[in-house]
Amino acid sequence: MQHNRLTTTLGLVTTAVIATLVVPVQARASNLQVNSGVTSVFLDEPLLESVGLDLTGASNTVSPSSDFLVGFNIAPNTNFTFNNNNGFSLIGGSIEHSGSVTFNDALTVGNFSIGFDQSRASGSASGFFVKDTITTNAVLFDIANIAPAVNGNNLQINGDLLVSQELAGVLNNQTLRGAAVGRAQTNATTITTTTVPTSSNQSTRVPEPTSALGFLAVGVGMITLRKG
Repeated sequence: MQHNRLTTTLGLVTTAVIATLVVPVQARASNLQVNSGVTSVFLDEPLLESVGLDLTGASNTVSPSSDFLVGFNIAPNTNFTFNNNNGFSLIGGSIEHSGSVTFNDALTVGNFSIGFDQSRASGSASGFFVKDTITTNAVLFDIANIAPAVNGNNLQINGDLLVSQELAGVLNNQTLRGAAVGRAQTNATTITTTTVPTSSNQSTRVPEPTSALGFLAVGVGMITLRKG
């Protein structure tokens, strides 16, 4: 009889231990990570041209969503992770892309990275940003009015593109900072994951233009002089 009670007690303890181990794993597995997809971008070309930025080419791009200008494939090194159990909650990581665009036949930017930096959240800017990783390694746009929508394993994120402080500095026109110059829409498939990104792709503020940005600034200046 005593043996039966001991067996029952051990059984209950074992069940409790297993439950303790399994439940957290299930909770972590509810995290979703972007796996593949396309980010579509619309740019207000007349507005950009008015400040000396002329879109002159694109490479390795794909068909965008309807009403957008150009599409960029989401790259395999993406680790953007979120939880949607109680509303959209960002955990970390970034959405990486392949493809590029060229301005003024002089500067190619692309392989864009969409990340989040709380220190960039100001006014209508959400903290999300678009960073060039080919030439300048600088943030080109902040993103406003972020609207994520999750449907099963599908994620759509819409947002407005604002001129960043860095880009406004290169154009030598700080009044452009925060100006809306386009829209972006990410349509992605996700997978469940228990992995939490070790680090988020934080933005890098660039106090002085890089040589490539400086070259673009000279080109913009020449265009402005010709227009004048």
